[in-house]
Amino acid sequence: MEKFPHLKLAQKITGSPRLFGGGDKSQRSKENIENRRYHANHLNQQTNQLKQLWDENIVKRQELGLPDLNPNIVPVFLKVDPSSFDVEAAFAGFNINVISENEDGYIIGASFDGLQGLREKINRFLEEKGRDKDQASQLWEILSEKKWRTEYILSEALLREWDTIIDEELYIVDVAIACYKQIMQEPDPKVRGYDKKIQEYRSQLIAKDELFAERQSDFERFVFEYSAEFLSSYLESNDSFSCRIEIAGKGLKDIVINYPFIFEVTEACEVGLGEINSESEFNDYGINTLVPTHDSPSIVVIDSGIQEDHNLLIGAIDVARSRSYLKDVQVADFVAGGGHGTRVAGAILYPNGVTGITEDYQLPFFIRNSRVLDHNRKLPLYIYPPILMTTIVNDNRDCKIFNLSISTKVPCRIRHMSAWASSIDTLIHREDILFVISVGNITARDISHYFAKGDNYPDYLFKPENRIANPAQSSFALVVGSINHSDFNDGLWASIGNVHEVSPFSRVGTGIWGMIKPDVVEFGGGLVKMITGNLVSTKSQISPELIRSTLHGGGHYGNDDVGTSYATPKVAHIVGQLLKLYPDEGMNLIRAFVVQGARLPNMLFNNPTFEGFRQFGYGVPSLERVVNNTPHRVTFYNTNTIQAEEGHIFSLKIPESLRSQGDDYSVLVEVTLSYTAETRRTRQKTKSYLATWLDWNSSKKGETYRDYEDFAMKEIKGTVNHYDNVARNLLPSWDWKLGERNNWGQVRGVRRNDSTLQKDWTIIRSFDLTEEICFSVRGHKGWDKNKKDIPYAFVVTIEILDANVEIYEAIRIENEVEIET
Repeated sequence: MEKFPHLKLAQKITGSPRLFGGGDKSQRSKENIENRRYHANHLNQQTNQLKQLWDENIVKRQELGLPDLNPNIVPVFLKVDPSSFDVEAAFAGFNINVISENEDGYIIGASFDGLQGLREKINRFLEEKGRDKDQASQLWEILSEKKWRTEYILSEALLREWDTIIDEELYIVDVAIACYKQIMQEPDPKVRGYDKKIQEYRSQLIAKDELFAERQSDFERFVFEYSAEFLSSYLESNDSFSCRIEIAGKGLKDIVINYPFIFEVTEACEVGLGEINSESEFNDYGINTLVPTHDSPSIVVIDSGIQEDHNLLIGAIDVARSRSYLKDVQVADFVAGGGHGTRVAGAILYPNGVTGITEDYQLPFFIRNSRVLDHNRKLPLYIYPPILMTTIVNDNRDCKIFNLSISTKVPCRIRHMSAWASSIDTLIHREDILFVISVGNITARDISHYFAKGDNYPDYLFKPENRIANPAQSSFALVVGSINHSDFNDGLWASIGNVHEVSPFSRVGTGIWGMIKPDVVEFGGGLVKMITGNLVSTKSQISPELIRSTLHGGGHYGNDDVGTSYATPKVAHIVGQLLKLYPDEGMNLIRAFVVQGARLPNMLFNNPTFEGFRQFGYGVPSLERVVNNTPHRVTFYNTNTIQAEEGHIFSLKIPESLRSQGDDYSVLVEVTLSYTAETRRTRQKTKSYLATWLDWNSSKKGETYRDYEDFAMKEIKGTVNHYDNVARNLLPSWDWKLGERNNWGQVRGVRRNDSTLQKDWTIIRSFDLTEEICFSVRGHKGWDKNKKDIPYAFVVTIEILDANVEIYEAIRIENEVEIET
C-alpha cells in the first residue's frame, strides 16, 4: 500500500447544467429574412442552374457509355450560416443527405429527390409558411461549379497532381464514402413496452446494414467498370466506410467529380520510419533479468518485429502471441543497424537504459510482438492501416496498451479525421484500450536543407509540412513528442537546441481542429549541427541508451539512434506502471494520470505559451508524480459516466489551517478531464466529430458551494436554480492557464475544450483559498440524439510549491465524506 495514495473525489450532485452559447443567426441570415424575395429568387436560380447542369451531365454520360448514376441523386455543395445552422436536423427537411461537413459553413450533400425538397423549402421561405419558414435564410449559397469537388475531396498532394493524372495509369488511393442512418438507443429490458421497442431497434439495425451493403455494392459497380482492384476490405464507421483501391486515372477522375457519396480521396501514403543519420556506438553488458510478475500487463509493440531471443528481452516476450502481419511470417526485427521494434520494446522495459543496473532486474511488463514493417522500415501498400489496427486489437483482446511508433512521412490532414486515426479512436472508445503514438520525425536531411535555406531552429518546426504525422491527430490516443535530454559542443559540432528544448526532429502540433497535440513529450534524443556548415548528424552523448538487435552485428545496447519512436515507449512504460496500480479502472483514468503528472519544461510551466503547447503538449510526465503523492501534494480522482445535458459537481474542501490570512505561500491546483465518445468521420471540429462532448469549469474566488451550485446547475431533481449573474461577474476568477475559451486564459490561441484530454492549472496564494473549491463536468450535445453514457475520468491535484507545509493528511481527513449519488 502506498503511503500517500490517490484519493477518491466526492461527487456532490447530479443535475442539468447551465450551458451557455448556441449561436444566434448571423447578420447575413437576418438580412436574408428582411430581403426574403430577393434571397428566395437567388436560391431558386442557383437550384435551377444546378439541376440543368446535372441533367446535362447524365445525358452526356449515357452518350459516352460511362457508369450509370441515378439522375435523382444530385450532388450539392452548399454554404450555410456557420454560427447557428443545425446541419443534421435542417437538411432532413430539405431531403438532402449530409455527405460531409467542412470549414466555414460549407457542406457537401446529396439530394435524393432531384432537388425537389430543396425547392419546396425555398418556396416555404418565400411564402412564409410553416414553423420552419425562415430556415432557408441560413442557406446562403447553392454552388454549381464542379471545381469545389477537387478542392474539398482530394488530399493536398492529389490536388497538386490533379491536372497531370493520366487516364490509363494506375493509382493507389484511399477512398471514403458517406453512409449514415440514425439508430435509436437500445432499449432497457426494464422499460415498459420493451418487446415492441427491441423489435424496432433490431429493424433499424437491419436497415442500417442494408444501407451499407447497398452503398458498397453501388460503389463497387461504379469502380469495377474502370477495372478497379480492391486492396483492402471495407472499414465501416458510424457514418461512412473506407477502403484502399487501385484504379485507372480515368476512373479516379470520375469518382471524384461525379460519385455523389464520396467525401475523401487521398494518396496511399507511405508509412514507416523517418531516417535519421546515426552514429554507431554500442556496448555489451550482462545483467540478470527476472520474468514479469503474474499481474504485469502486456504491451503490444506494433513495429518492425523484435529480436525475441535477445538476452535483455527474452524474459518478457510472449512468444506464443507473436505475429507478423506481412506476407513474410517471420517475427524477427530485420531492420539493419540495430533494428527498430527491438529498440522500442527495450525502451518500454528499460526506459532509462541498462547502464548502472547492478542487481537482478525485474522486467516490468510482458511484450507482444506485432510485426507490420518490412526490413526497409516500411508498411507495404497492400496493408490498409485502419483495417490493420482493428485486426491487431482483435488478436490481442486481453491487452490494454498498444505502442505505435510508426506514422506517415507527411503531415496529417486537418479537415477530417483520417480513417487511420478515426479507427484508433473507435477502438479506444469501444474496447477501453489506449494507443500510445509518436508524433513522427523530420528527417536529418530535411533539417539540413532548412538550415541551408536560412530557416533556423526552432522556426522550421512550425512550417505546415512539419505538423504531426497521421495518425498522431487521433483524439483519444496518448500522443508523444521528443525533447533534448542533454546538449553537446566539441568545437566542431553543437547541439540543435538546449536541454529540455524540443528535439529538432520532433513534429509539432496543434492537432486537428485545435486539439492540443502532442499530449506529452519524453526524452528521445537530439541532433547536432556542424558549427561551420549545415550538416546534421547524431552523437552518442545526446542519444538515448537503447536495446539493439544484434541480427546484423553490434552490441546488445547502445546510444546510436534517436527519434520520437523512442520517446513514445517511455510513456508507454508509465502507462503500464499505472495499469499495474489501477487494473480495474478504465483507460481514461490512466490517460488523465499521465497528463496530470506532466510539467512543461523550463519557464513554460509558470508562463506557458501557444508555441510551447505546440511543441510539448502538457510537458514531460514524471512517473514519481504520476503514481505517488507526498506530504505536500494530494491527488483526488473520480471516474464515472455522463450524458449530454447532464452535469456532475465535485467539491474539494480546504482545511481552515491552510487558509490562514497570516500565511502566504503558493498553492498549485491542477485539473485534468479525460473522456471518449463515439465519432463520425464526415464531421468537422471536435464538437461535431463526437457524439457527446464534455468540458469542465470551476467556482470563483470567494464563491460558496451553494452559490456555485446555483450557477452550475439550472435544474436539480426537478427544482429550478437561479443565480445572481451581476454578483457572480464581480467575483474574480482563478487564473487558469488555458481557460474554457481561447481568450479567457493566460495562453491565447488555444483552449482546453477543443481536446478530449483537458488539463489546466492555476497557482493560488494560500490566503485566497476558499472553504471549498468546486468543479463541474458537463455533457454537451454532439451528433447523437440518444444521449448515451460517456465515460470520463476527472483528476484534481493540490500541491504546495514554495513552503514546507504538509497538506496531504489534513486535506484527506477534511474530505472523508460519503459520496452522494
